[in-house]
Amino acid sequence: MGEKKIGYRDVFRQKEYMKMILAALINRFGDSIDAIAFTWIVYEITGNAAWSAMVYGVNKLPTVIISPLAGAWVEGRDKKKIMVITDLIRAVCVAFVATGYLTGILQAWMLLVTTFVISTVEAFRGPANMALTPRVLKKEYYEYGMSLMSTLGSIVELIGTAVAATVIALIGTSGAIYIDMTTFVLSALIIQTVTIKERETEKQKFDGKKYMASLRDGFHYVMSDKLVIFLCGVTIFLNGILVPLNSLEAPMANEILHGGAEVLSILGIAATIGMLFGSFVFPYIQEKLGEKPVLVGCTFGIAMFYIGIPICQPFYQNKLFMYGFVACITIFLGIMVALCNSLLNVITMKRVDEGYLARIGGISSALDSMAIPIISFLVSMLVGKLNTTVIFVISGLFAIGEGIYIGLSKELAEEKAEEKTLATDTM
Repeated sequence: MGEKKIGYRDVFRQKEYMKMILAALINRFGDSIDAIAFTWIVYEITGNAAWSAMVYGVNKLPTVIISPLAGAWVEGRDKKKIMVITDLIRAVCVAFVATGYLTGILQAWMLLVTTFVISTVEAFRGPANMALTPRVLKKEYYEYGMSLMSTLGSIVELIGTAVAATVIALIGTSGAIYIDMTTFVLSALIIQTVTIKERETEKQKFDGKKYMASLRDGFHYVMSDKLVIFLCGVTIFLNGILVPLNSLEAPMANEILHGGAEVLSILGIAATIGMLFGSFVFPYIQEKLGEKPVLVGCTFGIAMFYIGIPICQPFYQNKLFMYGFVACITIFLGIMVALCNSLLNVITMKRVDEGYLARIGGISSALDSMAIPIISFLVSMLVGKLNTTVIFVISGLFAIGEGIYIGLSKELAEEKAEEKTLATDTM
């Protein structure tokens, strides 16, 4: 008999996983509104753009420093409880910001402290969420389950961003942040109702020696497993390769496309549409092509964007062509990024030992977060010596190099071979 065909309909029947999706969507909606409201509060209180940069840096700091440590601590503990507690802590923090702003007592240093606390607890929640997923979703549903969460999350974030200005106008900046507080509380309540089939590890007292051993074990696992090293490298590449675009959007719009602020809007909308579509079709693409072809295709697709934008520069005198071309190639870029992201997440969930998922998640988050400021610094150095066109072409060539490296790598092929052997042995 043939294998049962799996689709999105089957994921909707996974009640416990759907609870996790609902909690994530509620969180995403609140965060998308809060992102705009919080940014406005920072600038209004400080009146200084430097403070905005400082708050952003403080927000990223725990991800780099604490995530690897948090991942090791999360292993062997009640991950559902960790998610609930961290959601409630975040709710208290944003409630403090909203109340402080409303009453006029909020100061810049308070924003720094609350931002640091929120980012710190998020460093624990992320690995817990990653490690909890296999307990509520069967492995054969990973592709469709994670794609569904990504697709719906992007839709909700788009809606939240679109209505943020209206929400702030109707109920004020504090009201918008109170909405974020409410979403954290609702998320905690929903996660609390999730039923886990396998019994979580009994509550443990903190043991420094065991913790350090677990931490070392996690780093050793990363360094000794070729597939994990490969996945971390591709993830860092994916985050890093988008830095030139994110850093040079305005110069690209002006120097290459000969456009204005409207180009930035087109880029944002087109990228969102592309990522939505890419997340949705990922299971079908992955099933048809396989893992390595998807990764190679995505890297070459990203290269096409970076090289295609400068190459077509002579045609941008026609504004209609420029707008249409930019929209189409950015949608294509969004699809490539979404496919690559989705595949990396699924491979990690499927191939990494479940007992190491939280630690791998923490280490991976730290590496990704470190890569972005480092590459941003390199781009800022290059800007003083090279124009945007040259930087884009270099980025495209680098993406091609990454694609060739992935194509020649043996990690995915070896893992596939092992899976087939195991499947044969169990027949």
